[in-house]
Amino acid sequence: MLNPTCHIEIHDLETGKYIEFDFVNNIEIDRSRKTLTTTCKFTLPRKYKCFDSDNGIYVDINTMIKRGAKVIVQLGYDPEIRTEFVGYVARLGASTPLDVFCEDEMWQLKQNTFTKAFKKVHLRELIKLVYPGTAIVADLELGSFIIKDQSTAQVLEALKKFGLQAYFNTDGLLIVDFASSTKNGIEEVVYDFQKNVIDSDLEYTRKDDIRIRCKGISKLPTGKKIEFYYGDKDGDLRTLNYVNLDQKALEKIVKEEINKLKRDGFKNGFTAFGIPYCEPGYAAVLNDPEFPERNGSYLIEAVKTSFGVSGFRRNVILERRLA
Repeated sequence: MLNPTCHIEIHDLETGKYIEFDFVNNIEIDRSRKTLTTTCKFTLPRKYKCFDSDNGIYVDINTMIKRGAKVIVQLGYDPEIRTEFVGYVARLGASTPLDVFCEDEMWQLKQNTFTKAFKKVHLRELIKLVYPGTAIVADLELGSFIIKDQSTAQVLEALKKFGLQAYFNTDGLLIVDFASSTKNGIEEVVYDFQKNVIDSDLEYTRKDDIRIRCKGISKLPTGKKIEFYYGDKDGDLRTLNYVNLDQKALEKIVKEEINKLKRDGFKNGFTAFGIPYCEPGYAAVLNDPEFPERNGSYLIEAVKTSFGVSGFRRNVILERRLA
């Protein structure tokens, strides 16, 4: 029988001290391609004693957990364990038991500020300005872009209007790309509905049933406007407005918006055990001998991981069919 196991470390970045423990009431990790920040919340008894590895003694955990402390969460089934979250303490709950709210590397990117105005800028140049680390960035001219006393996180949030998503994967790599994009050779994880899927609320949709039309407008410095329509002529109209985008960039953004919304396949998701591991951006390969219409490969949009006295689970949300 597999025994769920966890290990948590909390590092004080000012003193270099850290504490570690192997018991929690509950852990919840929320990760999505659609949200900027991955969050982790774990719950502990308010009077819990943890091991201070620096001094070799057990101490009251309330004296050791501070805002900004680095957090490493590992989960698995004994003896296999893997790192599922790396981030920082964002805040502490005031109630009993003790809730510790954490955010991934995006928390650090909420602490800085930038001010700069571009008449025209490429996405790679913009990301290089506000983020010093390694990133996968889409090839896109943004046109006019203004940053005024904004953090890196606020800049990344503003990119959503271009149909872009920004998030960190578990390896700490920043991804800034179109919502409809996928890369060749993405990681696959197999789910068999008769073996490792506990429950599901999957609902099948056909792209022909989704009627939508997108209108893109780019206002140029000369006062001229570029317009581009794409999608179903009888569909609900969605309008996107930009400044100083050229025709090629405008068409690319509008087409990506339609491609994101019109797909055959299942939506919603399912609940599975803690293994196999998966994360947003992986491909979930579904296999159901009793209902073969479920079979196929789907891009994973979001994963909510839960761990505690009730077990180790992953709620997997599907974004669209890949094959």
